[in-house]
Amino acid sequence: MKKHWVLNSWAEGAKRVAEEFDLHPAVASILLRRGLRNSPEIFSFLNASLETLQSPWAFSQMPKAVQRIRQAITRGEKILIYGDYDVDGITGSAILYPVLKKIGADVEVHIPHRMEEGYGLNLESLAKLLKEKPIKLVITVDNGITGIQQVDFLNSNGVDVIIVDHHTPKDETPRAFAIISAAAGDKSGEPNLAACGVAFKLGWALLGDLEPMKEYLDLVTVGTIADLAPVLGDNRILLKHGLEVLGKTKRPGLRALMTVAAISRKAVTYRDIAFGLGPRINASGRMGSPQHAFDLLTTEDPVEAKRLAEFLDGGNRDRQRVEAKAFQDAAKVVEKNRLEESSVLVVASPEWHEGVLGIVASRLVERFQKPSIVISLKEEMGKGSGRSIPSFSLFDSVLTCEDLLINFGGHAQACGLTIHKDKIDLFRQRLNESSKNFLQWDKRIPLEIESELPLAELDLKFLKDLERLAPFGPGHQKPLFLSKGLRLKGEAKKRGKDTLQCWMTDKSGKTTCEVIGFRSYERWTSQKQEAYDIVHQPTLKDFNGIPSIQLELEDWH
Repeated sequence: MKKHWVLNSWAEGAKRVAEEFDLHPAVASILLRRGLRNSPEIFSFLNASLETLQSPWAFSQMPKAVQRIRQAITRGEKILIYGDYDVDGITGSAILYPVLKKIGADVEVHIPHRMEEGYGLNLESLAKLLKEKPIKLVITVDNGITGIQQVDFLNSNGVDVIIVDHHTPKDETPRAFAIISAAAGDKSGEPNLAACGVAFKLGWALLGDLEPMKEYLDLVTVGTIADLAPVLGDNRILLKHGLEVLGKTKRPGLRALMTVAAISRKAVTYRDIAFGLGPRINASGRMGSPQHAFDLLTTEDPVEAKRLAEFLDGGNRDRQRVEAKAFQDAAKVVEKNRLEESSVLVVASPEWHEGVLGIVASRLVERFQKPSIVISLKEEMGKGSGRSIPSFSLFDSVLTCEDLLINFGGHAQACGLTIHKDKIDLFRQRLNESSKNFLQWDKRIPLEIESELPLAELDLKFLKDLERLAPFGPGHQKPLFLSKGLRLKGEAKKRGKDTLQCWMTDKSGKTTCEVIGFRSYERWTSQKQEAYDIVHQPTLKDFNGIPSIQLELEDWH
């Protein structure tokens, strides 16, 4: 789809803020446009101190949860952490487990197998665990908020449940002993946290001090980024400090994983986690057992860490091959059946591996700019995973068709479901009927540009000012800038599968920058021009101690 450029003008008051905080006016304008209105708010945002994190006690049921856990420790009761097989659930479990061990708990962890047990609390698994171990308290991490029947089952067997989750509940919430989740109607808790962030807050409350929790900031960072949680509020503070902690991490597992992913620990970035560490940890749950990833993050043995990191790296390569084939097939299904005219894409096949459905759905969203649900069929049953666009709650839309589903859960931007094969066509039809009322499609995708800046203004001072707004991510995207009339200097080169690398200079020829365009080489070479207007994200790079400016290409005319 063609993108429609929307060029913003500087926000009113940008020059005043620029002078007060010694910022480039374009950077000051970004702060104002993103809702920061007064000097105290801007100062707090730019400094992002850990001391400004919301207290864990802001969650209304946190005191109740902490009291029950301490009671279990005093009584010598066995505690089970029931996690999830994705990065958020695994890192959250890897945070809570050592904290509980540190305060004397008799605790074990169960990470469910994606294909064998599915998402959330599995009744058969719970029954088996209760038969094998004298469990008296279950703490869920990244699941449980839709487990009405499962929590009732545990309660009937004399087991209390504490839910640590961030997913959206349905009309009814489970009758758990305590629920720590801003998504479950607790308006006092920080709403942006992923489950690993909520687990971090629970650990903080249990230890009674933030200081000993700082060593877990690396795990919070990996889980938060991999789960695409908004980089707002507490999340931005946690990531800003967590990226630094990750670069210095002493965890053998993370160090080994960064080695196999060729990530430099000198300056770990959001992108390193999103495309390097996260997929490798996720591959454990997608293609095999997520227990390997949990073991990697909690082992203290460097030799074992190296072995597990290499194992996960191999699993990730397998995942990439399976995913690429499934995406090609899914895109063909959309185009062949003219489904791109639908409001929400729903595709199904018995050929697709259940472990890559979410990734394939994300790539369909990227390709067609529409919410997408991808379903893997096995005999008469289908398991699906959905991803959405920023302006649309896929969870709310699918909820209108819940009577057609066997199981369903998720949040605004992602969901998982189980459905009978013979209900898929009706599901697709009803989902699109419910969605078209509040989805207004435009053939041109709006591309919001902060301001127009010539290359000469993209100096080191500007880039350092821009970095004061980092880290960037969902909800706080890295701003885009427009630079006009640039010329190619030398030949454009192809890196990897379809990455563009070239050098561009302004009209004067005095300022030259490296340009990188992911998945852009083929389109670039098919549209050769004498001069270009480019939309980009400027980044400050460090090559052997020498600073340079790199422009990450978003679009061009």
